[in-house]
Amino acid sequence: MKVRAYTILKNAPRLTGVASLVRGILSDESRNAESIDLVLVNDAYLLEVNKRFLKHNYRTDVISFDLGENGTIEGEVYVSLDRARVQARRYKTTLQRELLRLIIHGVLHLAGWEDGTRSQKLRMRRRENEFIERFYSRRSSR
Repeated sequence: MKVRAYTILKNAPRLTGVASLVRGILSDESRNAESIDLVLVNDAYLLEVNKRFLKHNYRTDVISFDLGENGTIEGEVYVSLDRARVQARRYKTTLQRELLRLIIHGVLHLAGWEDGTRSQKLRMRRRENEFIERFYSRRSSR
């Protein structure tokens, strides 16, 4: 599976180690993927994506699209660096950790997770936390 990271922004942080994280999520979720593109964008860009493709006229932090067929994921995950910065301050965490959470959230959506209800949101947040902890524990054991 190919995992590629892109940005349209200058001075965007590097997404080091994220490819193995994405592969691990999809493996744990028993999902096959051809490719996953992770794209860091700004609020204005993601707002346009949200309006154009989802018909929502509001800012958001992450949007995922699965363009695959026959159950194989060909995914795109768009993450707003602007939203990640605001949320990192709000939740008193690092920008890297918030970016990881948003990437994980987007990949979980590609794997079929929903967050439309309160219980789904809580369940998804727990799963995000599991992957964040796994990511940092693997990095610290190197």
